[in-house]
Amino acid sequence: MLTSDQPLENILFEYHGADLILRSHDSHHFRVPRSYITNSSPALDELIQKALDPPNDACGDASLPVVQLPESGAILHSLLTFVFPVTPIVPPTTEKAMELLSVARKYQMVAVMVRIRDRIAQQNPPSTRLDPALHMYSLAQKYGFRQEALQAAQAILKHPVSIADLEEKLDMMPGTALHEFWKYYVEVRAILASDLEQFMTPASDISSALGSLRCSASGSSQIPRWFCNYITSIGNAPHLFNLVEFNMALARHMRDEGNNYGCACVSISSQIIVNIWESLASVVHGSLKKVSVIEV
Repeated sequence: MLTSDQPLENILFEYHGADLILRSHDSHHFRVPRSYITNSSPALDELIQKALDPPNDACGDASLPVVQLPESGAILHSLLTFVFPVTPIVPPTTEKAMELLSVARKYQMVAVMVRIRDRIAQQNPPSTRLDPALHMYSLAQKYGFRQEALQAAQAILKHPVSIADLEEKLDMMPGTALHEFWKYYVEVRAILASDLEQFMTPASDISSALGSLRCSASGSSQIPRWFCNYITSIGNAPHLFNLVEFNMALARHMRDEGNNYGCACVSISSQIIVNIWESLASVVHGSLKKVSVIEV
């Protein structure tokens, strides 16, 4: 852990043409040109102006005024690497990366936030595993980042979850975050069920996607019953929306209808499968866009 009495090679920021010192709460000093800072952050520009009027102490360097900031040296160092033309550095942990993004937002550094998010995506692509997604959702709710919260929530949807399952994750997801996610999950299911019901009507795109397919186990709408059942299951459990489950539903139907040579599903073409999946995916993705995470 870095302290103010240790060598600062890893976090010291000495930039050519410095006319200002930014001092962290743990007494690390960053000598920087003021113009870079003020051009990237109107909030810091205002803060610097207030700090320099009247002049403050110069911390042993009478030529450079000092501006005290509440952030740690490590976070300020990472932030400055996104301000100056140097290699940007994202903190190694998810918690610190989110803290860095929060500090950039605090100082109204819009362009810097874009770069930080891009760097995070390059170094740490969003995990599709449940526990990391839950952890990210909790952090996003903590810092009030709707973009990250929505991304994490959609990753959680890929897993079977119940309120009982989530209650067992309280060590990584506080009760308030759990409550907000569950409201999101309930709303997703309701909108999905409604949109998928509309999708199954003869007037929807599914009819053209099915082409001339004639299934021997079709309902009154002429849409294969196996497909209707699969659609219904997605409305109840969104994690079933994936190609594996889709192909398993078709495989079960083909097994059950294996002796019925009049069922066209036995010899369904790959193009029809693609058409069906693309039509379904369009509806599901459209439904998810209608639902945002609950206000934090």
